[in-house]
Formats: sequence, C-alpha cells, structure tokens
Amino acid sequence: MKPLISFIMPVYNNETYFQAAVESVLGQGDANIELVIIDDGSTDQTPQIADRYAAADARVKVAHQENQWIYASFNNGIRAAEGEYIYILNSDDRLRDGSVPLLCQTALTYRPDVVWTKVLPHSCDARQQVTAYDVYHYGRLVQQDMACLDTASVRANWLYFYTSKLAFNQANLYRRELALRHPFRNDVYGADQLFNLSIAPDVQSAVVLKEPVYDHFLYEADGMNVSKGNYYGYEHQMFHEIYQGYVELFRSWGLYDKKTAGLFAAMRLNNVTNEIRSLCSKRCALPIKKKLEKVFTETLDSLVWDCAVKAGRVEELNARVLSGCRELLVQEWLQGHGDIQSLGEYRFVYDYLEAVLRYEKTEEDLEKMRHAVFHKRNQYRIGHMFYEKLSGSKKW
Repeated sequence: MKPLISFIMPVYNNETYFQAAVESVLGQGDANIELVIIDDGSTDQTPQIADRYAAADARVKVAHQENQWIYASFNNGIRAAEGEYIYILNSDDRLRDGSVPLLCQTALTYRPDVVWTKVLPHSCDARQQVTAYDVYHYGRLVQQDMACLDTASVRANWLYFYTSKLAFNQANLYRRELALRHPFRNDVYGADQLFNLSIAPDVQSAVVLKEPVYDHFLYEADGMNVSKGNYYGYEHQMFHEIYQGYVELFRSWGLYDKKTAGLFAAMRLNNVTNEIRSLCSKRCALPIKKKLEKVFTETLDSLVWDCAVKAGRVEELNARVLSGCRELLVQEWLQGHGDIQSLGEYRFVYDYLEAVLRYEKTEEDLEKMRHAVFHKRNQYRIGHMFYEKLSGSKKW
C-alpha cells in the first residue's frame, strides 16, 4: 500500500542535527508514511547515517546525489516520493510531537490540496537547546482551525494565508501532484514563497491548523543558518518578483483593491530593510562606497518609491533606508574599516546621519542635512521629511 504522506528531508553535511530531525518523524508511531532522505553530496557521516536508517526501517528510503542545492533536493525528493501528500522538513529542524498523526487525520478527513501548518522559530544554541521560544511570535498569528473547501473560499482567504506566515515557506502539507506540476525554482533562496505563489491558481481546497507542527531553529552561532543574513546579489529582483507576482495574482482573481495594494506595498517596503541588511553579511565583499551606491541606485527604484507613495509610507521608506545605511556604516567602523574618504561621493550619507543624530543641532548640522537631501546621488530626496521637521523649511 502506498503511503498517505511522504516526508521529504534534504540534508547536506549535517551529521550533528540530522538524526534528531529523522527521529522527530519516525518516532511518532507507525502511521501510513514514508521518509525520503535526499543526501545532497554530503562529505561527512551524513550518508552513512541515512543508509543506517533505511536499513533499519522500511519506511525510509535514501537517494544520494551530487550537490545540487536545497530546492533541487526538494524536487528530487518529491519525484521519488510515493505518497498522496508531501511534507518537507529541513534536517536541522524538527516536527513537533503529535504532528504526524494530526497531519494524517487532517488529510484523510478533508482531502485538501494544501494543509497550512504553523512554523515556530526558536533561537537556540549549538546543542539545539532553545534560548528564546517563538522569537517572532508567529504562534499568535493563527488562533483557530479553518477549512476552505472550495476555490472561492481559498482565494478569499489567501491574503490571510500569507500575512499569517503560512504561505511564507514550504513547511506545509501539499498534494504531491500539485508539487509535481509546480517544481521549486533552484536559483533564489526565496523559492519557497515563489512556490506558494505559483500553486495559488490551482489550489481548490485548503485547511489551516492552529496547532503548531514545525519547530524551526535559529542557531546563534555564525554561519549555521544557510540563508539567514547572507548576501547573494539578487535580493532586489527576487523581492520585486514576489511583490509583482502577488499583485498580478490578485488582479487575476478580481481581488486587488486598496487594502490588498496597501498590504503588498508594506510587504515590499519591509523587504527594503532585508535588502540593505544583506549588504551587512560577511559574504558581501563590496566596499562601503559600493554598498551605499547599491542602496541609492538599486534598492531605491521607481517601483519601491511608487509603493511608498501609493501606500502613504514615504516616511517609513525614509526611515528604513536611513536606518539601514546607519547599520552599514556602524558595521564598517566596528570592523576597523571606517574611513570617511572611502565613502567618496556617498559621504553625504555619513554627514546626514551624523547631523540628524546629534541632540543639539547647529546651523552647520542643518546645512549638512540640506546638502545631503539635495545631493545629486539622492534621487528620491531621502531624509527630506526629517530635515523639514527640524528646519521648518518646505522650500523645494
């Protein structure tokens, strides 16, 4: 008999936490499941551990492959699976106790296309001991179970699925044929959000579970979270794709209105902070001048500016950019690379922040702010709202 649910677990060089993730699936009884482990070219003891599990438990099968990255591993696991449904679990996270029978019962009761499940992110140490529980308070976002058993109901609630962080990642129960029709992209770290966006037109029924299913660990040691805090260079375009994809989706459904436009604009502006913060990554080798240039010539473009204007969030955009630039400059100085001359023509950013943060401002400070606001590299006049408030000037 084919399994009801195939749990897909991609793993790469993770002998430390891998076994705990496996046990969190297999240790929940003899439900009608299988565990498909995709070893993505590991060079530590991970392959041997995986093979031992397969030899000891008929519910486990293992595929070894050359390194292809995580989303290719998702796709390979989905193709190798035999279950009616698939659920993806990262090898350094865990399923919560009782979640396997809960998922099986929900799938059998409703037979939905998707079961949205809550992911709780916890800070933890290197021993996977939790130091801060549900650090982003995602557990509060979903307070009740929900069954949307027709297309109209699914579409009417999709904005809730997204804003409640349910459609924010791949940790959900999906009908396997749906995942086969919409393979994960393997070129951006936000492919999980893009996957949920791609399946949306085909989802005809969905269930939301209020009970948390998945524990996601945020490791405090540097470099232990694969994509967190890294720089790839494609962040700006990726966030544009997610934003534009949602706008087009809701327009196609006839559900794009002032409320949704405002929420999507807020989503895009929130990712302005994520874009700038990625430049703080140790993997970003750009000199500080190039980082600031990237902020003012790439992050700040017409789409981002239009989002801020149409949503009435221009002051928020100003604050996000200035706060991000301050973080970049503070990091540069803390690393001992602080050199005002190295900023080149982007010194105006430093001068503005130095002036605006001074408690008692002089005329010289206000002049520095004015110069920065009207600098030729400051196309969108970032900082103008704060300058106006301090100087009482509105002459443009």
